This record gives sequence, C-alpha cells and structure tokens, in this order.
Amino acid sequence: MAHSPIVGTGISMTTALASGMSTSFAIKTPYVRLTPIGEGAHVAFSQTSRTVTADTGSYYIPAGTSETLSMSRFSQKIIGITSTVNDSTILTCPEGMTMPFNVGNVVQLVCPITSSNGDLVNQYNFVGIITQIDNTASTYDGTFQTKVTVDASTLGVSTAWTASNGRADTVLYSAGRIAARSDGGPAGLHIIQVQTTGDA
Repeated sequence: MAHSPIVGTGISMTTALASGMSTSFAIKTPYVRLTPIGEGAHVAFSQTSRTVTADTGSYYIPAGTSETLSMSRFSQKIIGITSTVNDSTILTCPEGMTMPFNVGNVVQLVCPITSSNGDLVNQYNFVGIITQIDNTASTYDGTFQTKVTVDASTLGVSTAWTASNGRADTVLYSAGRIAARSDGGPAGLHIIQVQTTGDA
C-alpha cells in the first residue's frame, strides 16, 4: 500500500494522559494517517461534534507506528453567503446542484476573498454545524438553489462577499476533529490526510 500526502493538511498535537483535541480541519480526502510520537495514543474522530473525547476504550495506535483511518469526504462550491441576525449564516450552492451534507454535520468554509485594495482575506473561513437544509425549488422569490444554514456568525465580517470578489474557489467541506490521549506521559500525534493505493 502506498500513501500520497495531501500538501497543506498536516497538523500536529500534543498528547497527555488527559484527552486533548486537534483543531478542526477541512476533509480533503477519504483517509487520514495518524502517527503517535513518544507514546502510544488512544484516538477518537468525529464529523458531527466540535467536542471529541478519547479514553482508554478508543482506538489505540502504538508509538512509532501509523494507522490510516477513513473519513466521509464531501464538498460543494458556494455561490452565495448571507449573514443573519441570529448568529447563523446561509450558504447557497449553484442552481441544479444539491448539498451533499446532512443536518448535524460539521463543515468548514474555505473562502479567500479579494478586498477593495486587491488583498486576499480569509474573514469568511469558519467551522460550524449545519442546522438546516433547504432543497425546495422556489415558486415565489426566483431562487432555485439549495441552501444550508450553519451555526456560525459572519455579521462582523468587514468585507462583503460578492460574486466578483468571492472567486471561484469558495468551497464548503465536510470537517472533522480528532481527540487523543497518550499512555501516560507527554507525547505527540502527527495527523495528515493522504491518498492511498491498495488497501487503506
């Protein structure tokens, strides 16, 4: 089995006897490779919660070895971002397409936009949980695109998202978070998304 790392997806976290969490990350491939450093690690992974806990019953990886775990990878181009007053954001996908997510999924918006002076800013990048999906075709307001509501507020973003400055690479990804605890002492865990050939 061969692995091809996905550049830019590698993160590391410290581990200890108490469970700790990685940062949330956009899922770019169906596989994540985990390598404990210093001590073995019990690991847990979730795509439906921002809070994940690893305990002694969680999946165990001995120190100095690696395991490749599978993830559910979904993504959708976004063509509209609407901030609401109730600390949520509505995301719109292109007409004729549907959102591949479910209510309760953790998602990450990757949205580099161009400000008025031409600089790229990432103010709309966020992690949230989908609270509503609207797949209904409109008969009254002229919009026919699928929309999802995410529990992330974008009211404070100073640069408005528009079709002209939103670029072609505003994408909503499924996201996940890993929890890990060591056998006892301070140690670490390397995390990187990979493509595989052969058995994962």
